Amino acid sequence: MTLRAAALPFLVAASLVVAGCVTSKPPAVAAVAPGMTAREQEIEDRKEQLLQQLATCESGSWGPSARPIYGSRGAYHGRFQFTLRTFITYTRMRDGTVLTMKEAAEYTQNYEKAASLAWYMIHDLQEPWHWPLCSRKLGIPAQLKVIQQI
Repeated sequence: MTLRAAALPFLVAASLVVAGCVTSKPPAVAAVAPGMTAREQEIEDRKEQLLQQLATCESGSWGPSARPIYGSRGAYHGRFQFTLRTFITYTRMRDGTVLTMKEAAEYTQNYEKAASLAWYMIHDLQEPWHWPLCSRKLGIPAQLKVIQQI
C-alpha cells in the first residue's frame, strides 16, 4: 500500500471537518468477514464509509432516523436526499421492481433500502453525479478511483 493510499482516510476525515460534514462518531469498520480476504473486506469497508460520508453530508447523519427526513421543501427524501422519480427509476433499473410514489416515499426513509440503492448507483453504475454538491465536497470520484486501485 502506498503512502498516498494510507493517507486517504486521514485526508477524507480532515476534509469532512473543514466542510462541516462530520458525524458524531466515526464509521465502524468490521473485522474480516468469513470467506472474505482482508483486501476484499477493506474494499467493502471503504465503500460503506463512502456511503456513510454521503448520507452525513446530505442529511447531517447516517443510519436510521426516528423521524422522516426531507430537504428542499419536501422535494428530497431520506438520508440520501433522493427524489421519488430517481428512486423509482433506479429501483426499476436495478431489480425490475416498479414502485408507486407512496412506496418510493416510504423506501427513501428506510436507511437500509436507500443505502442499497445509493450503493448500486455509486459503486455499480459509477454515477456519483446524482449528488453534485456532496460528491464534489467529499471527492467521491477520487475516492472511487482509490477503491478500484486497492
